[in-house]
Amino acid sequence: MLNAPPPERFFAMWILGSNGLAEHYYPNDNPNITVNEPVNWTLNVYNHMPSLEYVVVRVKLLNSTMASPNETTGTPSPSSSLIEFTHVLISNQTWSFPFNWVMTNVITEARNITAVNELSINQASFKGDLAETKLGVNFRFVFELWFYDQNVDQLSFAWNVANTRESVWTQLWFNALAVSTA
Repeated sequence: MLNAPPPERFFAMWILGSNGLAEHYYPNDNPNITVNEPVNWTLNVYNHMPSLEYVVVRVKLLNSTMASPNETTGTPSPSSSLIEFTHVLISNQTWSFPFNWVMTNVITEARNITAVNELSINQASFKGDLAETKLGVNFRFVFELWFYDQNVDQLSFAWNVANTRESVWTQLWFNALAVSTA
């Protein structure tokens, strides 16, 4: 008698634009975002593990020189999270939630460095040196999927499948337009 292979174990995560489709991620389809210009996305997480899973989406604001998650080693970006979203998913369930953000303070300094100093995500405010880049180009939100791993009794970014480490993350890039202080 032949045995069926075990079901594939994975998570999936994706982002949809303002109209609920994989398009129109930015106002007027322009990734050059100005201060106080709202951007509306929907994040989706799918659980194809064979059991109930506690998941956490960690959101990080990075520039192009900051490390992304490493898919080869299964390690997350070393940068700190701005915000986390948590949920419990049963097997084969999809969780959808809004990610509405607006930059409320962006400054370009004399040395052509643009800094995002104030940001609102789902009406939660974040202040400080959140991220900076040359001329405001190549900011990105990185979304990392973490899950509660009962084997190690903590949140984990990656899991083992056969002889490989698997992880799920995604990102969307944008440019920040600011008022110059020079």
